Amino acid sequence: MLFSRLVLLGMLFLSLSFGQLRENDAQQRFSRSVVNMDDMLNLEDDLVTNLEKLAEALSRKAKIIKWGVFKMMKRRQEYKSFRELFANPIDTFSLIRHMQSDWLMWLVYLKMPVGQELAVLDSRMPLLPKYFDFIDAAEGIRKMQATYQMFSADIANGLLDGVQYNSSLKPIDCLAIGLHLMNNSRWFAAEQWIGASIEAYDQKSSQTEMELLRGPKMADLCRILGQVQMKQRNHEGALQAYQVALKFSPHDPEIYEEYRILEKRDLTLSDIEPMEQDEDNSHERLVLPPCCSGRCAVPRNLSSLYCVYNHVTSPFLQLAPIKTEILSVDPFVVLLHDMISQKESTLIRNSSKEHMLPSATTDPDASDTETQVDTYRTSKSVWYSSDFSDTTKKITERLGDATGLDMNFTEFYQVINYGLGGFFETHLDMLLSEKNRFNGTGDRIATTLFYLNEVRQGGGTYFARLNLTVFPQPGSALFWYNLDTKGNDHMGSLHTGCPVIVGSKWVMSKWINDMGQEFTRPCVDSSSSSKEVLSAERLII
Repeated sequence: MLFSRLVLLGMLFLSLSFGQLRENDAQQRFSRSVVNMDDMLNLEDDLVTNLEKLAEALSRKAKIIKWGVFKMMKRRQEYKSFRELFANPIDTFSLIRHMQSDWLMWLVYLKMPVGQELAVLDSRMPLLPKYFDFIDAAEGIRKMQATYQMFSADIANGLLDGVQYNSSLKPIDCLAIGLHLMNNSRWFAAEQWIGASIEAYDQKSSQTEMELLRGPKMADLCRILGQVQMKQRNHEGALQAYQVALKFSPHDPEIYEEYRILEKRDLTLSDIEPMEQDEDNSHERLVLPPCCSGRCAVPRNLSSLYCVYNHVTSPFLQLAPIKTEILSVDPFVVLLHDMISQKESTLIRNSSKEHMLPSATTDPDASDTETQVDTYRTSKSVWYSSDFSDTTKKITERLGDATGLDMNFTEFYQVINYGLGGFFETHLDMLLSEKNRFNGTGDRIATTLFYLNEVRQGGGTYFARLNLTVFPQPGSALFWYNLDTKGNDHMGSLHTGCPVIVGSKWVMSKWINDMGQEFTRPCVDSSSSSKEVLSAERLII
């Protein structure tokens, strides 16, 4: 059908498969951060203005064509009024010349490009989001949906994890997500999104310009729903979907032929034929646990913890103690309040926007240390040294006071922005595996995560082993140890960067190395011996 071909053309233009995502590390990756959204809006303003000029030029061309049609029709009427048609050689010559020459000129005129607008539009095409940007966006929506256990229809209607917004998805938006899931054989999720597209079609008050050009029509949506249900061995549901499709388009030969084949197949198949298993949902819940919502019960040993004023990890804190909220003792997790001012946060965000690149990951145990952009971390980031500016110098000094650790042995700051459904799947921050530990190579003993802005909904940091979710609080810093008191991996630090639902999440991370902390945080038998250390663990005594 024309609709199917147009959908494929629209979605697969400049398309790339999942396997090719890693080859585009230098691309913009629009959905992974909000920093380029203004640029994209400005680009659309430019394109709309250009399209408006094209419409005006086409309108002028149409007026000339209509004027030519009017003149030719008038001349025909004059010819017909003559009693002796073409007795005059002048009229005969004029008609022959007109038919031989004028129509050739009309053909040249009709083929002539209208202004420079099409060339301008063509030159802007490389700046537009590519197919892998669409994949990022669709996967962001799907990960968000699976993590917070939202229905597709609710998302389409602007109901996001119990909060209603004045936004909605068009039928063509829901269909695009559904087709993407179909292409990856994720039939159960695809059925939800095709159903949401049908529901949105019933509720729509107006069509977008693309829907006017290429659909979808209700018959197309019902037909696709039937195809998805067939993949799940739901023959009865598929038959019903095709029957509805035929009501909307009774003379469509393709829909009718597919319906007849389905009808015959239904008569021959067993009623107990099993459905195809869809492992999509279980896999996504495993990677992004539902406790990102913060609604899970906190273990009893965490609910009785407390807040203190830290004045023990630095002499300066005797004058200006830092408000410290102890969230867990083992592993040691604290929330440091008022660690970064609003002015500093704004300065860091503004200075980073022009330099953000898709966040990459690396495997230090591998033979090569080449970084790669992957699908389990969707954000953009930029790195700054501790002495990059007066602001980073002050923050570094403040962090040293708050933790008691030596800031001379740390990695660069990484400023990170998460975009549409931005997340970081469950992971550990330490770099070395057990087999490569204690061989003289340094590792990340601790992590600090500065929250640079408020996130309207979602975007928490979830510790799976603790069942603890910490939501961004502007100006605060989340600090935890990745290694236990003997220098081994602490699996309790396993954590997830939960998907952002609404808003933009800006954070700045600082990883602290174990090499160089021998006197501030020496190896001890257990956390109960933390009185022997100079770092922030002294606060639990």
